[in-house]
Amino acid sequence: MPILESDNFYLRNISLEDCNENYLGWMNDSEINQYLESRFTTHTIDSLKNFVTSMNSSENNILFAIIDKESDKHIGNIKLGGIHPVHKYADIGLVIGDKNYWGRGIATNAISLVCKYAFDELNLRKVFAGVYENNIGSIKAFKKCGFKKAYIKKDTYFFNGDFIDAFVFELYNKNLVD
Repeated sequence: MPILESDNFYLRNISLEDCNENYLGWMNDSEINQYLESRFTTHTIDSLKNFVTSMNSSENNILFAIIDKESDKHIGNIKLGGIHPVHKYADIGLVIGDKNYWGRGIATNAISLVCKYAFDELNLRKVFAGVYENNIGSIKAFKKCGFKKAYIKKDTYFFNGDFIDAFVFELYNKNLVD
């Protein structure tokens, strides 16, 4: 798997060496994981290793570690998942786990890199992203990357004692769609 590069960070396949206390801390931090479906699980190093192993052995998922170039520090993950080779679509999920990197445009740039990879290398037609209605940072990042709201899944996610909507965003490969 090639490394995908931006000015300040790069994406590479996640490895078992990334399954450390740093990564574990993000996944068990209620502020960081509040919009992740995995928030309902208490994670361990072993559960992270099992997840990474399943992602790396999957033909339909790619999990990238987001690495800060200056420090070579693992600061988040972005997944291209549910890759469907016949229908030519996939979905994106991400977490910026290190709060020191929030608000720096890293999510936006990581989404752009993964979409470019999905379209140019995997020849996908469309990429989706599901976002909680109150996840303003992710909504902004996907919109900056050209994603459009495709539909709303009403009262889908249980969040802070109530059911909230989920927005589904999509981006089409301009080279394959009129």
